[in-house]
Amino acid sequence: MCVTRFLHLADIHLGRQQYGVPQRATDAKLSFQHALSQVSAEDADAILLPGDLFDSRDVRPETLASVEDVLADVEVPVIVSPGNHDQNMSRRRDLTWLQYLNNKGLITLLSADFADDRASFAPTDVESSREGGGGYVDLETDEGTVRVFGVQYRGAYMERQISAVVDGIEAVNAAEGEPAATVVLAHFGVDDAVPDLGATVSVASLTPLMDAVDYVALGHIHKRYEVENVYNPGSLEAFSVQEGRWDDAHGYYVVDAADWSADHRVSKRRPYVTVEFDVSGYRTFDDLRAAFEDAVRDEQGRVERVCGKVEFQAGDGSRRDPIVNLRLTGTLLLDHVAFDVDALRDIAEETLEALYVQPTDNTERKAIQELLGDIDRDEAFAADGTVNTDALQERVFTTLAEESRYSTAADDVASTLDELEGLVTEDGAGVGEAASYLRERRRELFPDGVGEPGETNEAAAAEGGEAE
Repeated sequence: MCVTRFLHLADIHLGRQQYGVPQRATDAKLSFQHALSQVSAEDADAILLPGDLFDSRDVRPETLASVEDVLADVEVPVIVSPGNHDQNMSRRRDLTWLQYLNNKGLITLLSADFADDRASFAPTDVESSREGGGGYVDLETDEGTVRVFGVQYRGAYMERQISAVVDGIEAVNAAEGEPAATVVLAHFGVDDAVPDLGATVSVASLTPLMDAVDYVALGHIHKRYEVENVYNPGSLEAFSVQEGRWDDAHGYYVVDAADWSADHRVSKRRPYVTVEFDVSGYRTFDDLRAAFEDAVRDEQGRVERVCGKVEFQAGDGSRRDPIVNLRLTGTLLLDHVAFDVDALRDIAEETLEALYVQPTDNTERKAIQELLGDIDRDEAFAADGTVNTDALQERVFTTLAEESRYSTAADDVASTLDELEGLVTEDGAGVGEAASYLRERRRELFPDGVGEPGETNEAAAAEGGEAE
């Protein structure tokens, strides 16, 4: 067959039941099915899928049956390399589910052989894949042979194995003849492009591979990005609140083999919506709930506008119930027990006709605020709104030291309390060991006894101090 255009998609995660909701597993299947249905409309001749077809190495029977049905309707080669969710990097199985699909002729599985820091690629054929899959496949195009290589997930090893991959590709091309173009499928992230998202390879380390091939088809990071001839389409579905906020970051590429240009298409997926509510000022839960009901009703129009976007609609154009991130903020005056987050979640779910509501409690307790006093907000609270317990502990210990008879060395006393806490909680010190540590520190800090500057040992002892 002659290949002129590819669809490049990744990170399907079939079988994932996000939040334990069965519909989310169906969503992953539907987004995959819709992308594959675009083969004819996009005039594509093959599909590139670099990893995480499945969400787990232990695939449910219903998930396997559904993917077999979906792939059976695809009339072009589906070329797949394994991701970290598809197979265990350290404990390889004799037969994975990707190999099973390969042996049934539903996909063409490509995977390099790594041994002694070398990468080798065995040949395969889209019409008669060898059992278990090969390392590369040749496809014919109007421009000549396109050689497609597959590299499985290698985790933290990937950056230092780039040179081995390049050597393996060059060895095949030297033995089999130079192709018109070379493509590699791999499952890793480029750190410079998407920092803080679990990426492991730098652009500098990746440069030899970018120079050796015409198109690098990546998966693994669920957010779309591009670096020269490196393309990562993002997952088809959004699988977290954070991913749900990424506009135009989920989808697939349509790749033209004539010039290796790639156009991104957004995928059909379930909508995410964030609804915020400030709990400040409410002294009873009834008052808070009434205000919350009004606030959620006010959000209905905005939620419907989001759900009305084409990419979030079902295949027949109907509404898909959103996933709602309910973000609770502000200073909570209520007792924690009286703050019924589940009740608020139920109100939001019913009012907004949501598939699921995920609460995020970023509220601050008034008592904690008062205790933290003038501690900087960024120091006192983590990014997700939870209390920074280390900062809180430091504040408590400092307050105790400053307001005690040990105030002449408040910083040192606070540090001693902090070290004592670690000695007990982390090192498992007993009462005797803790007491011994305190006696030693007291001798160091107060060799003349405890008291105000210039105060005699007898005066300190009269107030309950103890001269050593």
